[in-house]
Amino acid sequence: MTLRLGREALFHFLSQIGVTVAGFFASLTIARVGGADTVGLYAAVVAIMFWVNVPATGISDALTKRLTETNHSASFLATGWVIELALATTIALVIIATGPFLQEHTSVPVGPPLAVLIVCNTGLISILGTLKGQKKVAISGGVKTTERILRSVLHIMIILLGYRVSALIIGHAASMLIATLIGIYFTRLRITQPSVTTIRSLLNYAQYAWLSKLKTRAFGWMDTIVLVLFSVSPGIIGIYEVAWNIASVFALLSISVQTTLFPEMSELSVNQEQNQIHHLLNEGLTFTGFILIPGFFGSIILGGQILEIYGSEFTQGVSILSVLVLARLMTAYGDQLLNVANGIDRPDVSFRVNTVFVVSNISLNIGLVAIFGWKGAAAATMISGTLVALLGYLSLAEIIGRPNIPWAELLKQLGGSVLMVCAVLLLQQYLSESYYTTIVLVMVGAGVYTLVLIAVSKRIRAK
Repeated sequence: MTLRLGREALFHFLSQIGVTVAGFFASLTIARVGGADTVGLYAAVVAIMFWVNVPATGISDALTKRLTETNHSASFLATGWVIELALATTIALVIIATGPFLQEHTSVPVGPPLAVLIVCNTGLISILGTLKGQKKVAISGGVKTTERILRSVLHIMIILLGYRVSALIIGHAASMLIATLIGIYFTRLRITQPSVTTIRSLLNYAQYAWLSKLKTRAFGWMDTIVLVLFSVSPGIIGIYEVAWNIASVFALLSISVQTTLFPEMSELSVNQEQNQIHHLLNEGLTFTGFILIPGFFGSIILGGQILEIYGSEFTQGVSILSVLVLARLMTAYGDQLLNVANGIDRPDVSFRVNTVFVVSNISLNIGLVAIFGWKGAAAATMISGTLVALLGYLSLAEIIGRPNIPWAELLKQLGGSVLMVCAVLLLQQYLSESYYTTIVLVMVGAGVYTLVLIAVSKRIRAK
């Protein structure tokens, strides 16, 4: 990974840290003031938004791909945005028309607020896809950071003023609209008339890419949808979502690396530079688990204390937290592998893997939730994530040869995590339990792990 790519990944990661910090304070405020019920209802609305916007994310991925490999950027940009606008308008009208019927059969708020949220989300998706296609990955991360900070500020104000779920939805939509306008400014591209050729080119890629996003939605939100369908209480859904959000924090670095490497692999594939693609994949796999591996160990020993920060009722999620972190870990490795397939213009490979994932994820969620309740949803997510990693490896081996797994680096990360656990458990004996103690233990654990990795890994030390 070159210095430029490392810098891009670092800037993107730091922007996501900003997103995480802002999101933490917003989630904490909603959880402690509104309670688990409010968290659960709002999460259900967001889950619906992400699911219905799967086609829009597929078009956005296609736009990113085509912008990295063509000189006709203006035409592709116009085409992509027109398609996104048509999709958003159609979905919004359907939501408004069916709102009264849906409201009779679910406790989740639907109707005009949800329609507005979907339109604004589509706009943001389009702009982020455009920026990534222009290799402005750091700027796209900055736009997402801006949106999340705005959303967090609005949500904190809304909750403290006594409003609840519907107001949270409107605040979410407003933050995305503002971020979209900021992103448009940074695109700096001339737009020309859409053409039939560019429409076909985008749709040809999107017909495979949309399932990749469906896989992402299934991984991130299928459990929420199934819990809603099985009439699990909003409070339990809220606890589950908080545990999932904590698990997602550990995946930030892997997402930044994946986002940064995609346009580079796309460009390399045009010149058939297989060796360099293998090298970038090896680098990506090295840093995928850099935070996720110690995060898994940390969730086992400190999960209950971290959840208690949100409120005592949220400690019920301690039994599923480490399972969800493991799910994130396995899926992150699988996504890095499939990211290569998409980058070298083989979305059909990802399509096949993602088809298996979606079917298995839906089936496992329905079956295990019916038997074990909300804990079954966590197990289904973990099993599906492991399946992605296995199939991703086997599929990629068929098209570019067996990936070179950085086993030595992974073992060093495991060793550093074990030493981290020992340090935290030792220090824990001398400190009384409190929120401040939890923060200290997390910081000490992160510090010990980082120092160990810097000491034993030349590659990580260099980066």
